[in-house]
Amino acid sequence: MHPTRLCNLRCRHCYSSSGPDVAESVPIGLLSRVVRDAAALGYDVLNVTGGEPFLYPELPGLLRAARDAGMRTTVTTNAVALNQRRIGLVRGLVDLVAVSLDGDQPTHDRIRDQQGCFTKALAGIRRLTEAGIPVGVVTTLTQGNATQLGDVAVAAAQSGALLLQVHPLEPEGAAGLLMTGERPDAVELAYAAVELGRIAEEHGLAVQLDAVPRTLLTRKPEAFMAAPVGEDAPLGSWLTPLVIESNGAAVPVAYGFDRRYWLGNVYERSLAELAARWDRRPLLELCRATWQRLVEGRTGPLIAWYGHLVRASRTPRSATAGR
Repeated sequence: MHPTRLCNLRCRHCYSSSGPDVAESVPIGLLSRVVRDAAALGYDVLNVTGGEPFLYPELPGLLRAARDAGMRTTVTTNAVALNQRRIGLVRGLVDLVAVSLDGDQPTHDRIRDQQGCFTKALAGIRRLTEAGIPVGVVTTLTQGNATQLGDVAVAAAQSGALLLQVHPLEPEGAAGLLMTGERPDAVELAYAAVELGRIAEEHGLAVQLDAVPRTLLTRKPEAFMAAPVGEDAPLGSWLTPLVIESNGAAVPVAYGFDRRYWLGNVYERSLAELAARWDRRPLLELCRATWQRLVEGRTGPLIAWYGHLVRASRTPRSATAGR
């Protein structure tokens, strides 16, 4: 869920093109209803991102609505705006806070387009852990920072983080203009996988790379929405993630997914009604065609599935049909 695109930074890799002058946001009353509908559809985790979620005044109320609906909750933040007051407002309402840390200090500050962000992020991690809130670190993998994952791990572990998640850069939003040519290739993905294995062993961090082994892709098509889905299957049992954008759009898989596949807008109809009316067949056809192309094509041992799927959603449907 993206309740707002307001942010205290204007990051070079921001897929939602958020910033200090972007005031787009969704009222808490509407989002609370969306959360209840999502829980009824089978979703059990709410991740709040942005923009900067801690600049959304109703963040505590949103997290409370999710908890009341039986959901676990996570928040993704740049941690620059974190202080004791803001942390206190969400204590007891969030299961994990994910802090973005995109390399060593020079690299992180360059991507954030502001000096001092690296130091502030580490301070935010320490404040969260001191408050008893579990913290993970999210790193956007680029062509230039794979060799810095060890530095990130040391900084994260020393600050009290428990998890390191690595997500390959996709040229969406601001990144499509400011970081062209920096999307990691098969070499960076393979290096990151090896490095994360070492990090898990040496630093005791849980690690996650947002790329899947080609063998898993081939063996389990159902995990990639590439197998038939029963008409009565609850949305939350197979469509993950479901994204609510800051303009109310409900889309599958990722922010900015092509509107040909969207469910609709929660300003116009409830999420429950959008889900009931939605024709899932075009998305499932897209997933199957993309899966088949990757299985049959020349790819590396690791595949950034969601990135491939987002890019496939932008192509004319006739170009992917039957492939």
